[in-house]
Amino acid sequence: MKDMEKKDTQRRVITELTTTGLQAATKKLGATASRRQIRKGVSENIGFIDQLLRLTLMKNNGPDKKMQRNIELGALGVIALNSFYKGFKRKKKLWVLEGVFLTTALAGVILMLEFRYNQNQTGKTN
Repeated sequence: MKDMEKKDTQRRVITELTTTGLQAATKKLGATASRRQIRKGVSENIGFIDQLLRLTLMKNNGPDKKMQRNIELGALGVIALNSFYKGFKRKKKLWVLEGVFLTTALAGVILMLEFRYNQNQTGKTN
């Protein structure tokens, strides 16, 4: 039971930090958005990003997990592109910023994958 409470608390803290950070970023970039608007847009994707990070950080990645990770990387890219497109087409800064957030998360995961790959390659040559 404590484990579930801990995960729920961690999820709330992550969501709250993300919401506050994105709200500050939107204000700096000239867009106004309430916490509710930001949560609605980001909360749909925060769990997706969390799952992708967990797949990336797993120590034992079998072929099925690597395939799932690659599919989710592609899906996150499509979601980010869709947010950009909708934002530019409808002139909504908040959606463009959501696309920036998702693209940043995608870039972070890809950099982490590259870093782990390079570490594994240098470990094999020694």
